[in-house]
Amino acid sequence: MAEVLAKPQFQIFTHIKTGAKVGRIYFPALFLAEFHTTVYQWLQRQEIIFDEKDIKQYGDGSFRLYFRSANSL
Repeated sequence: MAEVLAKPQFQIFTHIKTGAKVGRIYFPALFLAEFHTTVYQWLQRQEIIFDEKDIKQYGDGSFRLYFRSANSL
């Protein structure tokens, strides 16, 4: 039986010399159903840099996003 995730999973790495942050975050469908407005607002932040090729969408409505940021999240 597959595990159903209800919370985002993420990894963030900081470049030692530049301080730039890169990461990935997975938003499960259950989480998006309840917190879609919050996720939408987070994705619009100027500190979050990504484009369409950085998004992997899944059939159940969930998605994974690869992003970068020069600032603290």
